[in-house]
Amino acid sequence: MTTLEAQATPAPVLEVGDVLLQSMSCYACSLIEAEEDSAYSHMGIVLSTLPEVMIAEAWGPTHLVALREFVKKSKTGSRLRVLRFRNPEVNRFLTVHQVEWRRIFAADFNGNAYDDQFLWNNFDERGREKFYCSELVTKLIATQIDLELPVKRMHFTKNRDAWARYFHGVIPDGKFGNSPGDFERSELFHDAGEI
Repeated sequence: MTTLEAQATPAPVLEVGDVLLQSMSCYACSLIEAEEDSAYSHMGIVLSTLPEVMIAEAWGPTHLVALREFVKKSKTGSRLRVLRFRNPEVNRFLTVHQVEWRRIFAADFNGNAYDDQFLWNNFDERGREKFYCSELVTKLIATQIDLELPVKRMHFTKNRDAWARYFHGVIPDGKFGNSPGDFERSELFHDAGEI
C-alpha cells in the first residue's frame, strides 16, 4: 500500500474483541519482531468501546488503557494493525457480553505482573499468573469463546546471543507460547485496517 493509499483509507471503527498489533521501540521488541518475522512486538485487545475505547494489555502489570494512551507507545511512524475475528458471530457475542468480560478481566487478570520470561503458565510468589501481551490476549479470549488460538513451541534462534543476554542464559526454547506475529498470521482473524 502506498502512502497515498494509506492516507485515503479510512481507519476502521473499533469493535469489542478487535486485536491491536503494535510496533514498539525497545530492546526486547526488536528481538521479538526479528524472531517472528513480523513488524509487531506488542498487542492488546479491545474490551469496550463506550464511553471510550479501552484496551486490555500486559505492558507492566496487566491493565486497561484508553486507546489514545495505547497508541502513544507505538514506534515513531508506525500504525496499529487491527485484526478482527473472521466469524461475525464471535464479534457479536463479545460485544453482547462485554460487561461480563470486563468483570472477568477485573477479577482474574487486572494488576497481574508482567511476564518478561515469556513463559506460559508462569506464576508469581502469591500464586497469581504473570502474563506477557499475546498470552494475556489468548487467555482473555478463552474465557469467552472456545477457539484454538495460536499457541506453539517457542524457539529463539535469531539473535541467539542477544536472547541469551535477555534471558540471563536460560532461554526457554521449546516451551509453549505465542507472539503478536502468530495472531498476524492466524486464519481466525482478518485484517480490518490500520489506525
